[in-house]
Amino acid sequence: MEVLIDTNIILDWFLKRNVFYESSKTVLNKCWFGNIKSFITVHSLCDIYYLIGNKFSVEEKKKLIQFLLSRSEIIEEDYNCVKAFVDYDFYDDLEDCLQIQCAQNLKLNFIITRNVKDFRNSTVQAVTPEQFLEMNDKEYGYNHQT
Repeated sequence: MEVLIDTNIILDWFLKRNVFYESSKTVLNKCWFGNIKSFITVHSLCDIYYLIGNKFSVEEKKKLIQFLLSRSEIIEEDYNCVKAFVDYDFYDDLEDCLQIQCAQNLKLNFIITRNVKDFRNSTVQAVTPEQFLEMNDKEYGYNHQT
């Protein structure tokens, strides 16, 4: 299985955002240390670096980026990804359009995000971490309730 990890999932994990941390961490662990191949876009790396801002030193931010490089495939956006934003009326957010186009180009199985509604025009199904974990658990016969 191959999935695109949206920026917000990395931020939930790295910044240990309250209610989102555990599910994001679990998804990322399944990707980074399990049998799910994860992809992150180049612009997500830029966004993450910027959004964690001055809470961390440049060295700490570089270590995070290096870790992400070692655990996920990095997708480069191209002219056609950006052109889709301009050409199609149903895209109103450039970043989301880039994520969708990258996931579609690679024929990934899912986009894992907190903002499923932002990916309504994607042919690649967008799911929350919780939805993804539930689907994954059913596939492998695991039940969190037991």
